Amino acid sequence: MTRSVRELGNALDAILLGPKSHASAGSIMVEATSAGPPAVAPARNIVPLFSGQDVSTSASGADAPVLGSVIGPEAADAVDWPGAIQLVQDVGARVRRARDLAQELTRESQSLIQRTLAQAESAEERARAAEALAQQAELRAEKAEAAARSANERARSAGEQMQVAMAAEAEARLWLGRLYASLKSEFDSLTDD
Repeated sequence: MTRSVRELGNALDAILLGPKSHASAGSIMVEATSAGPPAVAPARNIVPLFSGQDVSTSASGADAPVLGSVIGPEAADAVDWPGAIQLVQDVGARVRRARDLAQELTRESQSLIQRTLAQAESAEERARAAEALAQQAELRAEKAEAAARSANERARSAGEQMQVAMAAEAEARLWLGRLYASLKSEFDSLTDD
């Protein structure tokens, strides 16, 4: 009973897990071919479930092999059907666990992708806000630089105006000094007469 379940398990593992899987010597051998389904050689106490032929009837019905002719008449009664069914159920459970794990990994991956996308959007939004602030600061700096240039120009213009005013004042003082000297000499000449 144990050997037949093990042999069927090896055969199912070979079919489910990949090509060119070989079980122990004298048991089921599976090789994947591109021409069709895998060929399975019958083994002791195992019904050739995957041999590609129907063990109870054929298409013509004339040369239908019977279970006894495929695996031997004495082994037909010794087939471990409960063990084979249990093995198929175990393989089904493994496949379901693998599917559940794959679905869980898919959900975790999708959650990770969503978190990453949200973080990327948040970082992009922060970068846009920082860029807008930098542009505003650059505009303010340009305005301040223009105001400084304007103030510098006004100071230079005021300096030039002050120099012109000082030159005019010096000329006015000189003129007033001459006028005073001329008036004084006229007054002195009038008082002498």
